[in-house]
Amino acid sequence: MNDRDTEALLGLFLDKGYSASDDPKDSSVVLINTCSVRDHAESRALSFVGTFRKLKNKKPLVGVIGCMARNTGEKIFEKMPYVDLICGPGSFSDIPHYIEKIQNEKIRIIDVEDKERNESFYGANLRLEPGHAQVVISTGCSNYCSYCVVPYVRGDLRLRKPEDILTEVKKNISLGIIKVTLLGQNVNDYKYKEESRVISFVDLLKSVEMLEGIEELDFITSQPRNTTKDLFTLMAKSSKIKKHLHLPFQSGSNRILDLMNRGYSREQYLDLVSEYKEIVGGTLSTDVIVGFPTEREDDFLQTKSILESVRFNHAYIFKYSPRMRAESTKLTDDVLRETKERRHRILLDLQKKISKGG
Repeated sequence: MNDRDTEALLGLFLDKGYSASDDPKDSSVVLINTCSVRDHAESRALSFVGTFRKLKNKKPLVGVIGCMARNTGEKIFEKMPYVDLICGPGSFSDIPHYIEKIQNEKIRIIDVEDKERNESFYGANLRLEPGHAQVVISTGCSNYCSYCVVPYVRGDLRLRKPEDILTEVKKNISLGIIKVTLLGQNVNDYKYKEESRVISFVDLLKSVEMLEGIEELDFITSQPRNTTKDLFTLMAKSSKIKKHLHLPFQSGSNRILDLMNRGYSREQYLDLVSEYKEIVGGTLSTDVIVGFPTEREDDFLQTKSILESVRFNHAYIFKYSPRMRAESTKLTDDVLRETKERRHRILLDLQKKISKGG
């Protein structure tokens, strides 16, 4: 999602006559698009922003934008007086205007309002990857997994209109794009109410698939709680939809899944995987968290057993870190760092072996 946001924003600036620079410290404007999903991502962003503190000659206009900007807000100004702009994801279309205002009036601006994005944000022609484009179908999330900060920094789920999505895909086709990825925090949450009917994600996927010029179509991410057989059936029948599913399970322990507010059980997840393999027969990837508060060794071993039994093609494995505002911060982060690192290493080594066919 952040990659597409960065691409869209860069396109807006290029359309206004700016040029891209390979050297941030030799630029007139530097915008740092941040992520708050993990503590490590925020720490890296803050460290990079800090490199502009000592610049005195030719100091660029510095903006901290995206999820961390909304999550941290005014505190960034307090800690970093050399930052000129703080802007949350809902106001990205306003950033070029804010930059001009800061330059002309020598002021600082903060806008972290949670609001629906202006469709103009997606209007630029820039596509950084030849032949491939990402298309956002929704922003935010209303699932409120207890470890996740997304609903607090990107807002509750907001759906783009089907016609706006299709218009963007058609524009991509006119630009020579043959591969499209549909993006959403959980694509299967897409249920757009239109007069007397509801357009589901599967309905939307069918509409995009029918467009002449698209040769390959995929999507990310699916949440197990509302991934359906209808989706698998469409994937199996389609000659365009990539036979791959990213389906995070996060933990193999029902007790931990309940604490995470994931909305499904271990058994339901495994049944879903079996159904996918039987109907689609495609590849699978997943996300896993180790060291969630109160995770015992038997909880961890249940997670490990899912990796062993499902045999994912790829797995993104993370150590739990508390995120400000997320519900899990009310739980004591009681799994020792050494334990998290050991469990993390065990799963990384296991998945590496599985990915190599071992």
